[in-house]
Amino acid sequence: MNKFICLLLITTNIVAQEFITSSSFDSKTAKGIVVIEFYAAWNDGNKVDFLPSLKDCNSYKLSIVNNSLIQQRFNVTSIPTLIVLNNGIEEKRFNPNIMMQLKTTQKEVQSFIDDIIFNKFQ
Repeated sequence: MNKFICLLLITTNIVAQEFITSSSFDSKTAKGIVVIEFYAAWNDGNKVDFLPSLKDCNSYKLSIVNNSLIQQRFNVTSIPTLIVLNNGIEEKRFNPNIMMQLKTTQKEVQSFIDDIIFNKFQ
């Protein structure tokens, strides 16, 4: 019984990352701050784990394999790439290095999101 409770507590702390597709992209990115991780399952070892922890924005993963039109629309040439959208308009892009690893930290992305919010009040 105690093992079950421990397992339940561990699994409830996991935040699921929501996926976005070509058909839902425009409606989910039109308003507010949205961070999109362009990724491919074959590069899963370099995925961005901190997206669900970002505050004051929505975050989604977009598979470039299944959504190549969106990949082309944003001219994403390497993965993982993070793009911060504000009301549907690209504000910032975080690109990976040559090893297809994103060296950008959660703190850097969150700081940019905070700047967008702060600038709305100036």
